[in-house]
Amino acid sequence: MSLLPAHTAAPLEKDGLIAAYEELRRQILNGQRGPGLALFMRRGMREWMNACSLCLAPSPTKEFTAAPDEAVLPQGARTEVVLILAGMLLHGCQERVP
Repeated sequence: MSLLPAHTAAPLEKDGLIAAYEELRRQILNGQRGPGLALFMRRGMREWMNACSLCLAPSPTKEFTAAPDEAVLPQGARTEVVLILAGMLLHGCQERVP
């Protein structure tokens, strides 16, 4: 028997876990596979719930303030970032095509 402390989830966290479980269930019924299913099958529901709880937990917000005349990204970097992200997205789409 495990001596780990029992974790009682807050109602909002429980609603999030229920929604995540229903999404995982829907994906399985539609024949889809993903990292959530792999974790669920390999480590069990408890580990899956722990991972989901970490994802659902509100992250501390850090206020970002930049001077109005100070650019967040160097000139031309925004275009490069968009191209990299688009390439990653298209590469992922190509892997899914049978």
